[in-house]
Amino acid sequence: MRIEKDIWQRVHNSDQEAYAKVYRYYYPRFYNYGKKFTSDVPLVEDATQETLMDIWDKREKLPAIEFPTTYFYTSFRYILFGKLKLQRRFVVGDITPEEPEFSIDHFIIRSESEAALRNQLKNALSTLTSRQREVIFLRFYEGLSYEEVAAILSITTKATYKIMARALLRLKGNIVFSSGFFSLFQLLFPK
Repeated sequence: MRIEKDIWQRVHNSDQEAYAKVYRYYYPRFYNYGKKFTSDVPLVEDATQETLMDIWDKREKLPAIEFPTTYFYTSFRYILFGKLKLQRRFVVGDITPEEPEFSIDHFIIRSESEAALRNQLKNALSTLTSRQREVIFLRFYEGLSYEEVAAILSITTKATYKIMARALLRLKGNIVFSSGFFSLFQLLFPK
């Protein structure tokens, strides 16, 4: 279930039930997305709460939103990065957000060599840049379109395609495919 324009319109019209659906849907997604950038759980929770409260507080002021999911993720990312930036000002030492990691559990693999595949895929993902991992996360894990990913990252759709293509080429070069890896190959490199 993705929150689409009809539910957003109901939230815009102060429908508390629709807002509750938005809240329940996005809270775990924002939390999971935020954990890709920092291990500071309270900070991620604060950014998640603030984003979701802003959605309700500003509902009547916001115009019709063509792609609510894109708008919500962009808002969350902006709030989270603002909090991370502010945190760095007040903490001694150099704190940088963790680069996104991906849970291999999201790749459904039915073979006897699942453990080997997980290690191989984890190693291959670690060779990607943080931007490439973020694009893969948003595109494959969250199921967002290239246009939505581009809007969230404030880049062009063409740049999103380029980042994805480079990431997939790098993954393809770092993973040895055997019969057990066929399902992963189909997932990452559809015909």
